[in-house]
Amino acid sequence: MVIYRDFSLKEILYYKIGGVARYILKIGSKEDLLEALDYVKKNKIEKVLPIGLGSNLLVSDDFFDGAVLWFCKAEFSSIKFNGDSLIEAFAAESLDDLIKFSFDNNLIGLEWAGGLPSTIGGAVCGNVGAFGGEIGRSVDKIEVFEIGANGEFVQKTLKASDLEFDYRESLVKKNKNWIIGNCYFKLNIASDKMAKAKEEYFSHIDYRNKNHPMDYPSCGSVFKNITKKEEVKKIIDKWPDIKELVDNKWYHKASMGYVIRRIGFAGFRIGGAEVSKKHANYISNIDNAKFNDVYSIIEKIKDKFSQTFGFSPELEVEVVE
Repeated sequence: MVIYRDFSLKEILYYKIGGVARYILKIGSKEDLLEALDYVKKNKIEKVLPIGLGSNLLVSDDFFDGAVLWFCKAEFSSIKFNGDSLIEAFAAESLDDLIKFSFDNNLIGLEWAGGLPSTIGGAVCGNVGAFGGEIGRSVDKIEVFEIGANGEFVQKTLKASDLEFDYRESLVKKNKNWIIGNCYFKLNIASDKMAKAKEEYFSHIDYRNKNHPMDYPSCGSVFKNITKKEEVKKIIDKWPDIKELVDNKWYHKASMGYVIRRIGFAGFRIGGAEVSKKHANYISNIDNAKFNDVYSIIEKIKDKFSQTFGFSPELEVEVVE
């Protein structure tokens, strides 16, 4: 574990937005994590924030008077094959490295995530997904460390069935005092499907590069796509022409990128933040954007959306104030 004091979060977060944290505890292994949790306890630190790449976080510019547990890839990989199609990896490892390791061991099942920027811990916490896939479907079990009010922590192992995976949600995400350690993934033996899996993996990377705004920092998708049938119906009732897209392209969801563009926000800007013209569910940091720049845009989109459809969209980005 490495300790930094009074360190600017914008230097390490994917969005390049965030204030100064009193402590940054850099964690690359389970041993580092245990050391960090002991440090939190001994120093009676009340506020703890785990981050990886921060690729789905919007963090306040205010001073963070606590400890940020920064899960950062270590020099040596912790990813290993446990036999019977099971892969073990520490939360700080990158999702992309996990996918490549699975390919090297003739396993498939995560190729839909090609190009997604995330640590494993962040991916599991938010049940990351794309192109109809979700990581929760491949999780076998995970270790979590539950931090109590006095800094004491308890380690527990939870099965996938315990984690209440839902669309971009999990029980870990709901419990802010839970920290993910090692993760275990049950994948599929490739047999004769490896070539197809790799083709899918690389095609999704190409798709992101072509269709997502990669030139500026962002937090990825700001809003969750609309998944509830009754809410999708409200949008189709307003815009009947999108029914075919919902049924055949968007996996029976309503695409927030499309909706935000159609209600007139593509290119909308406040301060240094701008709704991407390339993918309108991204708010790009194009010129030293501040927390309030992004948050103000989010609120304006929510208001216009609610006026148009009669309900409010849910955030996918996690806001830390």
